[in-house]
Amino acid sequence: MTPLIAITGCAVRSPLEHISNALILVDQGVVSYVGPLGSLPIPQNAETLDLGGRVACPGFIDLQVNGLGGYAVMAGEAAGVRAMALELASRGTTSFLPTLTTSSKDHLLASASAVRQAWETLEKENIPAALILGVHLEGPYFSKIMAGAHPPEHIRPIDLEEIELIAEASGGWGAEGRPGLRLVTLSPELEGAPEAVRWLGERGVLAAMGHTAASDHRVEAFISAGGAFAVHAYNRYGSPGDADSPEGSPPDHRSPGPMAAVGSDPGLMAGIIADGVHVHPKVVSEFIQIKGWFRTVLTSDLVSGGGLSGSENTQASRFAVKHEGILTGSRLSVGEMIPLIKKWCPLDDSRILALATWNPARLLGAPGEIGCLRPGARADICFLDPGSLEVSRVIAGGEWVSGSPPRG
Repeated sequence: MTPLIAITGCAVRSPLEHISNALILVDQGVVSYVGPLGSLPIPQNAETLDLGGRVACPGFIDLQVNGLGGYAVMAGEAAGVRAMALELASRGTTSFLPTLTTSSKDHLLASASAVRQAWETLEKENIPAALILGVHLEGPYFSKIMAGAHPPEHIRPIDLEEIELIAEASGGWGAEGRPGLRLVTLSPELEGAPEAVRWLGERGVLAAMGHTAASDHRVEAFISAGGAFAVHAYNRYGSPGDADSPEGSPPDHRSPGPMAAVGSDPGLMAGIIADGVHVHPKVVSEFIQIKGWFRTVLTSDLVSGGGLSGSENTQASRFAVKHEGILTGSRLSVGEMIPLIKKWCPLDDSRILALATWNPARLLGAPGEIGCLRPGARADICFLDPGSLEVSRVIAGGEWVSGSPPRG
């Protein structure tokens, strides 16, 4: 690891920092200084690099990565998860939650164990890669009518004992895990959902809602119990039919449904997939403006070319993957979605970048550690084209990703 790096010739952009001509010091993998160039003498022992006018922002954080390229989290292979971490870093994603999706208990446990093994390997290797922040368990505790690409034969009632086993296999609970269970997505209409949310919160695990057609009062109960996040807005959100039950009725669109709370509840942060396929660009822009940029989290829902399992017969476009006509996930990382949002949404660059940096860090309870450029934070930095916000170069954990750093 390079002992000390001094970075100049860049403009720092985040909700917390807005410096036109900045100096960033990175020391032993940690940000040690961020401020205007000239406000502090550059240490003589530093390797000084001029970034030639690029925009510097915190490394991107992704809360939902199912797979990437030829690798799927649910393939249950530690080498595949490790490969994802390396590739993600090259695209600007410097920390992420590998996501387990609906399957049998044995398959979930094996895949959780593979994530833990990948984390252990990366800890020993100390190479520039995306940091595994923990496991995201999306399903199998869903409403069957809102299953989407999740196999309905494996959807089942909430099982706290099973969740405990998954947490153990993944290395523990919440931020204290190694890497641990960090986020669980379930349907609010399931029996025992509020109790499960409280139970998870007591263990430091964030509860999210998704794949739901819950009635207003069930959504309110979920949020009141501590549910603080809604995954992939607009995708697999229905309206409650004439039966308020886990099986529900087909959406009739005469009730506001859970998307009403996703869009308006001030206590609920919401994720959105901005690949232009999962949600129309105009709707993405409207949602961010109505919900508020500070309550919106950009998530990729990245998936392998073989779908959630890695071995499905899929149809892939440039932006998304489908299985039997149903959207399975995206092919774009959050860093590749940022330039699209810049085209679609009338927000300044700092607020756009917050969707994939400060906001997910705040949701995970880690502001000041990741998602920001502050002294003491992990040195995860993306350098972007100032016009398009496309990723140019990346530092992950204080090391340059994908070859030598730029020279002007």
